[in-house]
Amino acid sequence: MFKWKLKEKMAEKGIWRCTDLTKLLNAHGINITSSMVTLIVDKMPERINTKVFDALCDILECTPADIMVHISSGKSAEKLLKAVGDEIGIKPGPKPRKKSGSSDVPDSVLGPKGGVIN
Repeated sequence: MFKWKLKEKMAEKGIWRCTDLTKLLNAHGINITSSMVTLIVDKMPERINTKVFDALCDILECTPADIMVHISSGKSAEKLLKAVGDEIGIKPGPKPRKKSGSSDVPDSVLGPKGGVIN
């Protein structure tokens, strides 16, 4: 689940009106109407253009994680599989094996006999 904190970040920067945010976005080259900004401020959008999100972060001097915060549901994939996996036909796969040696070269670039492919 996500919590949308755009309004709080605006308040921290002293931006109280959506029309002011609209002007700042327009100054960043984002042409968006005040009514659309109001919708984005009041409720977390299902989708947001990355250029708009980038401009919001620039204006508010923050990161995306400051505006949209993830709140864990506490339900990991492992717990969900144990709870409903049999019902929906999903079975947990094997646990990954630990690598025996340490190498700085990823397996994807090693040749058939372990040599590096150029």
